[in-house]
Formats: sequence, C-alpha cells, structure tokens
Amino acid sequence: MYHDFSFGIRDVAELCGLSGEIDRYPNRVSIDINCPFCGGKKKMNLNLRKDVFGCNRCGEKGGMLALYGKMFGVDGQTAYREITDKLGDTWKTKQPCIEVENRKQEREQERTVSDRIKDQAYTALLSMLPLSDTHKRKLLGRGLTETQIEQNGYRSTPVFGFRKITEKILESGHTVEGVPGFHEDSEGRWTVHFGQKASGILIPIRNTQGLITGMQIRLDRPYEGRKYVWLSSVNFPKGASSGSPVHLAGKAGDGVVYVTEGALKGDIAHAVSGKTFVCVPGVNQYVNLEPFLQEMKKLGSRQIYDAYDMDKFLPPVCRGDYNEKCIFCEQYRKNQGYGKKSCEKKQIKRDNIQRGCRKLAELCQRLELPERMLVWDTDENGEWAERVKGIDDYLVSLKKAGCDS
Repeated sequence: MYHDFSFGIRDVAELCGLSGEIDRYPNRVSIDINCPFCGGKKKMNLNLRKDVFGCNRCGEKGGMLALYGKMFGVDGQTAYREITDKLGDTWKTKQPCIEVENRKQEREQERTVSDRIKDQAYTALLSMLPLSDTHKRKLLGRGLTETQIEQNGYRSTPVFGFRKITEKILESGHTVEGVPGFHEDSEGRWTVHFGQKASGILIPIRNTQGLITGMQIRLDRPYEGRKYVWLSSVNFPKGASSGSPVHLAGKAGDGVVYVTEGALKGDIAHAVSGKTFVCVPGVNQYVNLEPFLQEMKKLGSRQIYDAYDMDKFLPPVCRGDYNEKCIFCEQYRKNQGYGKKSCEKKQIKRDNIQRGCRKLAELCQRLELPERMLVWDTDENGEWAERVKGIDDYLVSLKKAGCDS
C-alpha cells in the first residue's frame, strides 16, 4: 500500500461496487475481475499489493484514484476527497466485517433518498434563483428559445446567501438531508455548497418521470479541462454525492431514443429536433445507463441510436491543434505538425470515445434493443471532417440551413 494513503485499492474497489470477486479470495494479492469499463470477463487485474489496476482488453489502467475517478467521472483530487470522506478518518486498515456492513448500509441509505425528495428541494432552490442576462444570451446562442430556457429550468449559481436560501427551503416544508449539494456547516446549520470555482449555469438533471435527480453546473471558467461539475456535498457533514445520474430530454418510452454525452447538449438537441435524448455525464460512465435504458424499454422504447460526438472518428494526426500544450510536444516540434505523424493524445481521445460506443452497443445487445450509430460531418475517408462535433450543433446547423432533422 502506498504510504501516502490510508486506504488501498481493495477499499476503493468496494466503494466502486467491485469487491465481490476480491472477497472470494481474501489471501490473494492479484485478482482478475470483470472490467467495469469494457465489460470484459476477468479482463481487469487488481494488484492488491501495488494498489494498481489494468485491463488487458480495453487498456484502462492506473492507480486507486484513477479507478475511482474513471468510475464516477471526477478528477484525482476530488476522488481522494470522496474516498477519504466515505471511508472515514479512522480507516487505516481493513475494518471488521460488522463495520464494513454498517458502512454499506449507510451508503445504501444515501442512495435510496427518494427522487421526489430531491426534486422538491431542487425545484424550491431553482425558484429562488435568477438566470443572468449573460447566461441567457449564451443559451440563446446555442439554439434554445426563451420559452425552452424557462421550461428547462436553467438558473445562474448564487454568489452568496447559501444558508439563507436553504433556510427558506426548509421553512417551506421540504427536506434537504440526503439531497446532493446540501450539508451542515460548522455551526450545525443546513446550507448548500457552491464552490468558489463553480460559478455558472445550473442544469437540472431529470429522470423518466421528469423529476430533478441532480444538478450540473456549466462552468463560466472551466478548469483542469472540466467544463461541467456536479452540485455535490459529499465532503461535508451530512452531505451526499451526486451519484452521476442519467438525464432524459424528451419523452419517456419514446420509440426511438438517441444516446449522447451531456445534459445541456441533449436538451438543445431535443429542443431543435423534437427527438428524445438519453444523456450520460460521460461517454465511459455507464454505471447508471443500463438500468435507465431498461426502464425506457419497459416504457416502450424500441430503437437506440449512438449520438456521441464525432471525435469518435477524430483523425489522430499531429497538426499542433489539439490543445495549448501542443507547442511543448517534442513530436510536433520535430515534424512541424501538419499530418506528418500521428498524435498520441488524439488517438487516446478517439479510443476512449469508441470504447464508450462499444459499451453502449453491448448494453443494447444485452437488453435486446436494436442499436445503430449516427455519423455526420465526415470526409471521404469516413473520418470526422472537424467542422461540427456535437449532435446539438449538427441539428442546429440543419435547422439554419432549412433542412429536416
């Protein structure tokens, strides 16, 4: 176990719901389990001595924080905070079974906070917040109308008065305990957590009943490569994790359903086309996707389309245009870019998205739901022409051109 951590990969695997196979072999230090990312049977190895994992099928690998971060779509720093919070300060070694069971029950109670309670608290929260003119202009620029913006319930994050807002929610008879984002402060009073870096547009995440089960924030100032963060309070007293719920934009049980990444993207695509979109928080975050699609099937859905971004066919060519760090890339400087060599970072990006596409296809096959992939903006080689990436922008471009979507 790394000396910098008070926990091991066995503990992290338990938090990720992967501990079943490990518990069967308590004395082994290297266990092969089913990969949660690609679904490969016995393809992921957990090295309990070195606290690392690796899948010999999809190539996912890393340490404890990477495992948790990939499962729940958070960065390493957030992963560390959430793990230590869930395991507790005294978690230095593997605890007795009774204590493990108590922690499992506590997490189960957190997961079973009803969606209706969350919806009531979030609806009350949104009713007290405005949408700034700046944020409204940005949403209008993405293709939404003022009516659609209001119907979807977007609001701007507040900059102060968090405890007062929460007090008003409680005074109106709603519960905030167990609702992600709400927690007790140092004085034992309820408040809601909006971090200093988390100013932006609040995006309601809705289930098949239209209830708000979570909230994302489209950041005004993205950081660490992140444009979105969850409204979460997992690191605070009586707080709760968002759980990364799936979002529905459209009609529950619609016959034809399109799966894409990002709630706002799905909202815009639905508003422009009238089609129904199931929106995952990340292309490789499918922990909650299978039960969601299963429910949609029960409600009447019969056809699934993969509408993930077109960088699933991103040409992995070095042009010095991947990000601002390209100028420091030795390969780019040596070859002066422009298609002379392949770009490793682009290839990794492409592989990650295609892995998500394969996982979606596997889920649909398991659920006996026919699945097809949507493609647009391709060149003569069938690769992305790099003009229109997302399904929302593609549908908006069709509308502007006067074409039927």
